[in-house]
Amino acid sequence: GVAVDEGAGTRAGGGSTRTVVPVAEVAGVIDLLALTLRGGVGLVEAMEAVATRVGGPLGLHLQTVAAAGRWGVEDATAWASVPSAWQPAARALRMAATAGVPPADVLARAAEEVRRAEQQRLELATTALGIRIVLPLGLAFLPAFVLTTVVPIVLALAHQVLVNQ
Repeated sequence: GVAVDEGAGTRAGGGSTRTVVPVAEVAGVIDLLALTLRGGVGLVEAMEAVATRVGGPLGLHLQTVAAAGRWGVEDATAWASVPSAWQPAARALRMAATAGVPPADVLARAAEEVRRAEQQRLELATTALGIRIVLPLGLAFLPAFVLTTVVPIVLALAHQVLVNQ
């Protein structure tokens, strides 16, 4: 998957941390969280279990949100402390809590949303790359074409016209 460089909050020392967030992997972790919740585990426990299983930066993000939940920190604040790639999961959990529905299905849809958004971003990036590649090639080959094809023909025609007069 493609990685997105996002701010992941601030360190205790006051400096900003930068974490590379692989967006495709975030979708997979959200799916894993949904599956864990379907097993009947509570949300904080599910986040901790998935965080332990996944490990790495993504596990640390989930562990951060779970710890904030255990300390009674408001959900919006807890999710704001992790990169924005997690926001579809945060929105899904808020929506499920507001509607009073189990969060697993809503989270699975959020994972699909992450994948769809990443696919659209990749398609746009591919289109832009095509334009950035073709434009310089055109600017390089057009003068070469003019110099090797058009100029000799014009010179030959001019020579014929001038000689025949």
